[in-house]
Amino acid sequence: IGTKRDITLKDLYEKWNSSRYPKLATKTRQMYETAWNHLSKIEDMMFRDIKKSHMQDIIDNMVESKLSYSSCHKVKVLAVQLFTYAIADDIVHKNYASLIELPEDKSGKREPFTDLEIKAIEKLAKTNAWANTILILIYTGMRIGELLNLTRFNIDIEHMLITGGSKTEAGKDRVIPIHINIQQHIKYWYNKNTDYLITRNDNKIRVDYYRKYLYYPALKEAGTRKLSPHSTRHTFGTLLDKAGANTKAIQDLIGHADYSTTANIYTHPDIEKLRKAIEMM
Repeated sequence: IGTKRDITLKDLYEKWNSSRYPKLATKTRQMYETAWNHLSKIEDMMFRDIKKSHMQDIIDNMVESKLSYSSCHKVKVLAVQLFTYAIADDIVHKNYASLIELPEDKSGKREPFTDLEIKAIEKLAKTNAWANTILILIYTGMRIGELLNLTRFNIDIEHMLITGGSKTEAGKDRVIPIHINIQQHIKYWYNKNTDYLITRNDNKIRVDYYRKYLYYPALKEAGTRKLSPHSTRHTFGTLLDKAGANTKAIQDLIGHADYSTTANIYTHPDIEKLRKAIEMM
């Protein structure tokens, strides 16, 4: 008599497919389907027998065939999702897909995260606090230093606004409406009631420490490309542009306009324009 552990990759994919696909956007479904075309080369294997080497061979063959980094990382993201699904059902106990090695990304550090990568980070953020800080960077366009310098006093939790930014012409004390996708994460840190908003063991985090020991490890666990922290700002601008936000709003939100931090900032008509731009994403 077979057990739930006696399931092939194909059968597990179809089970995952039926439960997940109805909840996904059309573009995201198409991305997973494209990735499956490659992963399906081992579809008849028992899922419990699949190890990193089997999936790595697929990635290596894709590289030899001159397929893009983006195509390779989509396969890894799908594999990570399937292993996560299998672990939850006690079919396997280790996510070998997270060990897949991707080729060097030659597309440039300013490339934005894809929709699929953002979804992977969002999923991880439910259990990983550092992944939720990456989401905050993506949906605010803040630099690492700007985020780590925020205190609770920079957060208007009632109106869901952040006032902060580098003390430079490129963003001193700008106002950023908090996107609905990160409101719960902002509240998570805000409710810790520490001196700084984002802390580790209640202590302020250094930029280089965050980048090396928190940011990149979280990206690795999410199964995304190893894009630089600056790519979160580029992603923010790209999301705004794709949503149809006007150039002035994008410049203001990213940090090309200064705003006074006086009490009347929240009644400034431009704030509502910025909020509408954020909500378009």
